[in-house]
Amino acid sequence: MMRLALALSGFLIYFIQAQLLPTIFHTNWLPNLILTIIVMITLFKGRRMGLISAVVGGIVHDVLISNFFGLHLFPYVIVVYLLSAVKHRIYEERWYWSSGIVAICTLLDGVIRSFMILASGGDLHFGLYLWHMVLPVMFWNGLLGAIVHGLLWRKDDEQQGYIW
Repeated sequence: MMRLALALSGFLIYFIQAQLLPTIFHTNWLPNLILTIIVMITLFKGRRMGLISAVVGGIVHDVLISNFFGLHLFPYVIVVYLLSAVKHRIYEERWYWSSGIVAICTLLDGVIRSFMILASGGDLHFGLYLWHMVLPVMFWNGLLGAIVHGLLWRKDDEQQGYIW
């Protein structure tokens, strides 16, 4: 039953990222729900689950949504690895910490992605890319991070209540 719930959650996240968000936001940038979920899974479940979700989410994002393979997969894995290395020192289970960490990870993801585009020979102005494509996403991903934190925190509370 848990696997079915995870699969259905994955399809729902994919639908929201690929279909719903582009119809709501008519801009060049979109909030990245997949990155937000990956960061929150890493914060709540640890490095192993974070890396699994980063690989699956990165492949889904690259193959089904974007057109350049590896542009999301590689930054997601790096973000999860770096976040899991420092989360024990900085993370408190409060919604504002989750929101801020998601925003910082969004900035890190954007910087890594821009370096990948520059390294592949793409024509990119680093400052303009950060200003127009990453900073607006930081705000929306931070807001999504607070919402996802509330959903995951409630689920963890329910599971802890059933232990007794």
